[in-house]
Order: sequence, then C-alpha cells, then structure tokens
Amino acid sequence: MTNTRVLRTALLSAAAAVVLTQPAWSQHKLEISLETSPNHVRNISVVEIAKELEKQSGGKLEVKVFHGAAKYTDTDVPKALNQGALDMGIPVTFHLGKYVSNFDAPDLPMFYGRTRQEIYKFCDGPTGKAIGAELEKKIGVKIIGKWFDLGHAQTFTVAKELKASGDMVNLKIRTPGGAGTLARYEVLGANPLKIAWPDVPQALQRGTIDGVMTTFESVRSAKLWDSGLKFGLENNQSFVQYVPMISLKSWSKYPKNIQDLIIKVWAEKIDGVRDLAAKRQKSALEEGRKNGMTINVPSKEDTIATRKKLMAKQDELVGKLKIDPALAKRIEAALGS
Repeated sequence: MTNTRVLRTALLSAAAAVVLTQPAWSQHKLEISLETSPNHVRNISVVEIAKELEKQSGGKLEVKVFHGAAKYTDTDVPKALNQGALDMGIPVTFHLGKYVSNFDAPDLPMFYGRTRQEIYKFCDGPTGKAIGAELEKKIGVKIIGKWFDLGHAQTFTVAKELKASGDMVNLKIRTPGGAGTLARYEVLGANPLKIAWPDVPQALQRGTIDGVMTTFESVRSAKLWDSGLKFGLENNQSFVQYVPMISLKSWSKYPKNIQDLIIKVWAEKIDGVRDLAAKRQKSALEEGRKNGMTINVPSKEDTIATRKKLMAKQDELVGKLKIDPALAKRIEAALGS
C-alpha cells in the first residue's frame, strides 16, 4: 500500500470515528422560540433552564434558544408547534384563546386585583390543568409543567395622577387587546385602545393616548418615562403568564429518559423562575421611581369595590368569549372571595 493510500485510509477511518462518536454527545435537539429580547426575564430564565438540561443530559440533549422572534412571534408559535416546524415555544395566554376559548378566562373581571398566590390556585390547580389539556388535544402539544410568570399588568399615565380606579374616567388607555381587558377599562370609564407595542412610545409622545396598561418590567425595558410616563396605579389589572409547550411531533421523538428529564428540570426551576419575575417587577418599579415616576397603590376597599363593579359584566363576557360557564364558576371558586 502506498503512502497516499495509507493516508487516505487513515483519514477515512478518523472520519468514521467522528460520525460514530458524535451522536453520543448530542443525540437530541430542542429548539425554543421566544418573541422577547435576550434581556427579558423570560429569555434569561429559559437560557438558564437550557443550560441545566444540557448539563443533566450529559450533553445528549442540545438546546438552542432563539430570541427576538428570530424564528416565530408568540402569535405564530402555536401554529408552528402544530405543524412540527418548531420544537418548543412559551406563548402568552392571550394568544391561545383563538384555539381554546377557555384560555381567555384569565382576562375575566374575577382576576382583577388578585395576588399571584391566588392566581396559582387557578393555573396550577384542576381548572388550569383542564384548559391545558384542551389545548394539548386541540393543537397537538405537550405542556411540560407550571406556567411561566411575567407579572401583574398595571395602569400608567402621562399627565393625570391615578390614586384609585375611578381616576381614569375619559382617559385613552392603550391595551394589548382582548375583550375582557377592553371591558374592564370601559366599566372603569376609560377609553381603551389597542395599539401595537412598538408604537407605544410615539403614541405617548404625540398624545394619541393618555396612558398604557403594561407591567413595570415592560416600562423599564422600553424606558417609557422618556416617552412621558409620570404616574402609575399598582392596581393589578391582570396577571400575565406564558405556557411552556413542546410540539407532539418533537416530543414523540425523544426517548422517555429525555422526556422525563425535560419535565424534571422544568419542575425544579419554575418556582425560582416565578420568584425572579416577581423580583424583577419590584426592581423595575423602584427604577421607575428613580426616574421620576409616582406610583400609587389603591386601597384594599377600592380594589374589592372595583372587582365587584366589574363582576356585573362577567356573565356577559363569558358568553361573548365563549368560555364554558361551568368552568368559569369553578375558577371563581378556586380564586376565593
């Protein structure tokens, strides 16, 4: 055998060895699409979970996180999962109502002013699991565990200081949409407008809107105090959450030990992730104050009276949103008085 043939044989053998040994290090892949930017609490936490999955799998599971809607927006994630074009997404609940109407329930009046501990009685309990099971069946996904928190949405304004829910009469308030959200503000005397998030800073500066419904974290990420926001009412209008789901087409390809690992790591991390989200909201509130914002908290009496006022619209909304009335009653019972 000539030196050339010996060298060629050696190279081919080495290449074969690489092909044979490589799968032992990354036999499986999990691609996760996130709409938010890398500095968002959802992205920070998911990157940490991805690293833990790779570590505990011994490198057999490779996890890639795509930020800033590099693959899909939250709106498009359910369809991509259904088609098997994406492994995993964590869309916000109000993007899921068009697939399972019961996912619009968190926008109902009974959620107004609730603490996150009260809301966990719903989303972590039988009612939350029931609507999750509906979604799994409807679009072909596996929900891998507890829902992911962003936090409470509040009401912020440019010129008028808010001290109670009745102070927003005739104010034009930007909302992300949704019949339940619009109805809440209408009952409180405001004029809710649906405006895309990227257009909010300009709308505030031009006076197109008087204020906005969003979270402290979102105010900070967009530095909306630079766009004129001066006041906030910490009235816990709603609680924003994301649902972690994997396409069944992808899920079925993973062996049971990988499936069990994904569920295990999510369960190990989710409580800490929720606590981090709460801490980020608190620090964002303080940063808003440092940048000249005045944040008020309505009295407990105001919150209870406002929820009672909003509840007069609930049955109408349940019908309009096509939410199962019996499920709505069970959720109300789970939340408590």
